[in-house]
Amino acid sequence: MNIRFIFLITALTFLSGCSIFGGKEDISPPAKLEPYSERVKLIRAWKASSGKITKNNRQIQPILVDTTLYAASSGGVITAFDAETGKTLWNRKLKLNLSAGVGYGDGLLLAGTEEGEVVALYASNGNPAWVGAAQGGVAASPEGGQNVVVVPITGNKLVGLSATDGSLVWNLSESNPRLLLRGRGRPLVVTDVVLAGFDNGKLTLIRLDNGQRLWEVRVGDAIGKTEIERMTDVDARPMIVNDTVYTAAYQSRVIAIDAPTARMMWENEVSTNKDMDADEKHLYVVAEGDIVYAIDRKSGETVWEQDKFANRELTPPAVLDEYIIVGDSEGYIHILNSATGVIEGREKAGGEFLAQPVTRGQTVWMQNLDGDIFAWQLSQ
Repeated sequence: MNIRFIFLITALTFLSGCSIFGGKEDISPPAKLEPYSERVKLIRAWKASSGKITKNNRQIQPILVDTTLYAASSGGVITAFDAETGKTLWNRKLKLNLSAGVGYGDGLLLAGTEEGEVVALYASNGNPAWVGAAQGGVAASPEGGQNVVVVPITGNKLVGLSATDGSLVWNLSESNPRLLLRGRGRPLVVTDVVLAGFDNGKLTLIRLDNGQRLWEVRVGDAIGKTEIERMTDVDARPMIVNDTVYTAAYQSRVIAIDAPTARMMWENEVSTNKDMDADEKHLYVVAEGDIVYAIDRKSGETVWEQDKFANRELTPPAVLDEYIIVGDSEGYIHILNSATGVIEGREKAGGEFLAQPVTRGQTVWMQNLDGDIFAWQLSQ
């Protein structure tokens, strides 16, 4: 698994006062794909192009809003596609290189740069709405709601910008660990509150209108002798189902929290820095070592694990009907039975996948580093 670290050094001043260094890449070869019994297929519905993505831009991912799929490229191209047909509805070339996007809120598409610009376009036609300043490099996709755009920025900070003109509404900061993973988790806006993870291992519930902390829970415990061992970034986007919040910390655990009381309901010692997904029974996690887990949502117990993807750099998982979809660094899409974890389908689709698949019903949309967007239909 490729990991790039950000070392926070207060003596340096570069936007958020941080300096970026590359970590050593894992030289272990990806696990050889084993034979399997095919029980399900993906039939390609359409393919389009959205512009290339550089490998360090893991915070660029497509989103589905109603019947439109929106996608971005590292070079600043944002495109709207008809989700059913793949027809390009509009295309906008920004004079900026993007580090994160796309997000959505209040009818706006949102993206950001390492230099701290936050760009808002009207989702209906791609016309510019405003460009705001986030006071730090944009580390994950902005998300909006109720006239506020929430932006995670470098330096373990979160800011709220006006959805009307991009002006600063509030800012919030947390203590900075010396060593952290590159990037941040996307915030989750729910009506008038936002759930956001931080690099010091905390998950915080915040009022959307003024940035006030309502509660915070420590997800990751910094345990170990070295700074690397003590890294506990909360980089997985929080999930909420009914009144239960699911979140995870790197090198620590996955937990369930009762949202009204902030009481921890259970924990499972699985480590991940990737987004998760859930269905009625299970929470699905791609953990360190590219092991896929299903965790019982009520008890927190591990239901199954699939360990045949070592070093294949899996995407975050996505639920597709009764299956789990993950992509990998060689351009394969793997289909796992959600009840057992058994591999029941596989497709080869070209370049490396980084972003979490987007799913609805029996359709999955995926974007690779080459800038290709695919729509696939599940066929049993």
